[in-house]
Amino acid sequence: MSRVLEKKYESITVQEILDRADVGRSTFYLHFHDKDELLASGLHNVSHLVRSAQAAFEAPRGKSYERIIGFSLAMFEHAYEYRAVQRAMLGSDAEPIVRRQIHGALAAVIGQEVKREFQKRQRIDCPVSPELLVHFLVSTFISVMTWWLNARNPVPPKNIDAAYRRLVMPCLASIFG
Repeated sequence: MSRVLEKKYESITVQEILDRADVGRSTFYLHFHDKDELLASGLHNVSHLVRSAQAAFEAPRGKSYERIIGFSLAMFEHAYEYRAVQRAMLGSDAEPIVRRQIHGALAAVIGQEVKREFQKRQRIDCPVSPELLVHFLVSTFISVMTWWLNARNPVPPKNIDAAYRRLVMPCLASIFG
């Protein structure tokens, strides 16, 4: 990750990674097929972060559906803390890998929460499928985060989280409220 701050992702060689990490080539290839697989592996902590933030979130009384996006502030705070690395990866060959990992982590957590809310309310006749709702919430989050990270002077994490919530809470309230 530190190498991405010095050089474009696509220009970084496996040899440079090996030299920086002081790891042998055979050891690297024993664990990873290529640097993309190494990057994806390094992003597994995002899944842990999302799950931990979700577990710690307490929804306001009477609005249990807010728990569906309980992870959002923690994710914005994490992205803000590592924004230099995030910005370096945006627009590089690393971006699709990062997006895929984040999308997967968020979809897993949001999917569980959406399923729970639909079961709790026994919503069978909803015109929005759970799958579409999950896709919408994840895609909107990633889009807002990308826009925010690309901003010249990004607002603090709590402000962008409030903006994200303003965008998606009416949707959630219309389905579950």
